[in-house]
Amino acid sequence: MAEQHKEKQLTLLERPAGQLLNDFGAGKASPGSGSAAALMGLLSAKLLVTVCDKSALKPEYKNKEIVLTYIKKQVQAIEPSLVDLFEKDAREFDRVVTIRIMRDEAQSPQEKSKLSRQSQELLETATDNAFHIIEQCMKLIDHGVIVFESGWHAVRGDSGAAISAAIAGVLSGLFIANLNIKTLRGRKYAVDNLGRCDNLYRELAKKQAKAVSCVTSLNAEAIASIQRELDGT
Repeated sequence: MAEQHKEKQLTLLERPAGQLLNDFGAGKASPGSGSAAALMGLLSAKLLVTVCDKSALKPEYKNKEIVLTYIKKQVQAIEPSLVDLFEKDAREFDRVVTIRIMRDEAQSPQEKSKLSRQSQELLETATDNAFHIIEQCMKLIDHGVIVFESGWHAVRGDSGAAISAAIAGVLSGLFIANLNIKTLRGRKYAVDNLGRCDNLYRELAKKQAKAVSCVTSLNAEAIASIQRELDGT
């Protein structure tokens, strides 16, 4: 009997970049905002690894080697969890939407109630995914600031982009978590996690202030450099 060979189905992140972007713009539930938040974190992580590697090639940054090597290892340890969360969120929120459709189409009140509970339970899981993404991206903001300050000065555009992407990942996760908690307002989960969102936002505000200080310091360098050029010094 002839064997049937099935082509391996690619995960979302294994798809070509153009196809993945089209997937986000296809008007479907999956991939959605949770996966987008995880993708921002992954972009941040990759940029930070690049800055660490480029800095390691510069003899003048030899004294920063221990710090940058440590940061690179920390960032690489975060990457697998964000990859998992990217795929996990896409799968699980797709299930939420599928069950909601089934609920809306159900005829009996009992079936509607059952499916409503199932969708809310799955939405809690999806919200947990958002919180995990936020936590990982929070770490990347801190790593980004250190790399900005310690890495090769010529690639601070990369570390700045990494910081920005990590901040975007946190903000996106907070949008998702707050929206889901609003939807889950009648459940204990919502009450237990509302304060968590507020605390995370306050933590983000502090990290954003540090990120802005990186931008302003670079702006000051640019102004001083141009002034020296104008003065002919």
